[in-house]
Amino acid sequence: MAKITINHDKCEGADCAECIDVCPMEILILDGDKVVVQNKEDCSLCEVCMDVCPNEAVEVEDDD
Repeated sequence: MAKITINHDKCEGADCAECIDVCPMEILILDGDKVVVQNKEDCSLCEVCMDVCPNEAVEVEDDD
């Protein structure tokens, strides 16, 4: 299973939300103005969210 970490000190949340737009598995969602993780067991570990984040606020690791 994936371990997905959002560094909210770096994340611009709703002002950016690039990671949400590119996630093919819809793992990242907005909760108010914050990006949060849902259904992390569905993560395919593609790391597109990490690649697109301008602030390097998203980290994806294989937790197995």
